[in-house]
Amino acid sequence: MTDIAMECGISRSVVSLVLNGRDKELGIAASTRDQILRVAREIGYCRNELAASIGKKHSQVLAFVTADMGSVEYTGRIQNGVLDAASERGYTVTVHRLKKNTDAEIIRKILGWRAAGVIFHVADLKVIQDITGILDKNHIPWGTVNLSNPGGIGVTTDDRTGIENAVRLLAESGHRKIVFAGIGTSSMKEFQINRETGYLDGMKKYLTEETPLVLRLSKPGKMDDMAYLAERLLPQLQGKADAVICESDQLAAALGRAVQMKGGSIPGTFSLVGFGNSVISDNFNPPLSTIAQDFEKMGSRTVNWLVDVIEKKTSALSSGCLIPTVFIRRESVYGKEERP
Repeated sequence: MTDIAMECGISRSVVSLVLNGRDKELGIAASTRDQILRVAREIGYCRNELAASIGKKHSQVLAFVTADMGSVEYTGRIQNGVLDAASERGYTVTVHRLKKNTDAEIIRKILGWRAAGVIFHVADLKVIQDITGILDKNHIPWGTVNLSNPGGIGVTTDDRTGIENAVRLLAESGHRKIVFAGIGTSSMKEFQINRETGYLDGMKKYLTEETPLVLRLSKPGKMDDMAYLAERLLPQLQGKADAVICESDQLAAALGRAVQMKGGSIPGTFSLVGFGNSVISDNFNPPLSTIAQDFEKMGSRTVNWLVDVIEKKTSALSSGCLIPTVFIRRESVYGKEERP
């Protein structure tokens, strides 16, 4: 506060009033307030929201930083796991959205709250490299949920094995022409790579006589309409598939609707499998077979690992944590005796 006062050429008491949010009630000019806040940002001042924790080695606050990840449902389920585990360990969680805040704003909030650790829910480590660089310099441990983090705290599901098992179960039900469908042809995210690799591994292991077929649709510009993408995908599947594994429940449901709108049926036209066990999979007609992820466990496991590191009970150095997936068979997959 003294540095800010000297830079602005005003008294330290005025700086204190502004930084503590009392400028309006005491009639401090808006121009003075703006000058103080600008200088505070320039010199890296972070308001301490947890004065009571000054005497401790760390606060009891964790920060949860999330990007727009496509599905509000599973982001919320991960967050539920984070909040429940943090509460059980005696920690409070502050939530921050990357889209609504700049990296600098998020860093100021994390440092201002004297966060003991940070959990990131993003699709790629590159997105947060500037933030994590500052955290490392300040010796604040961090981890990722639903994304691996080589050499650090990273918890996700074993998507690769989940898809491989789905291929095995489909093959055991008499399916032979199994196709994998996804969105995006370049710069694929980790989950996309793992799911496609699991499909290729499964085909190589359980259907050696068949040629794997991966169909990926690129998004035209900012197009993110699953119905439109499924409509484009359907002609490429005709006569080539007796089962389709989609990289998400959203794509599987859109593809199923496209089949039905063309006069076909699921699983009559082909069996259909999604990924995620979202609400849409259970409510689709017929209910979609899917590969279930335990999002709550991902969130809680990340928190417990992070807190153990904060409290010096374990090391962050690890090859990561993979939580098993579960294949849920529903009416969208026909059995061996039901094969059309």
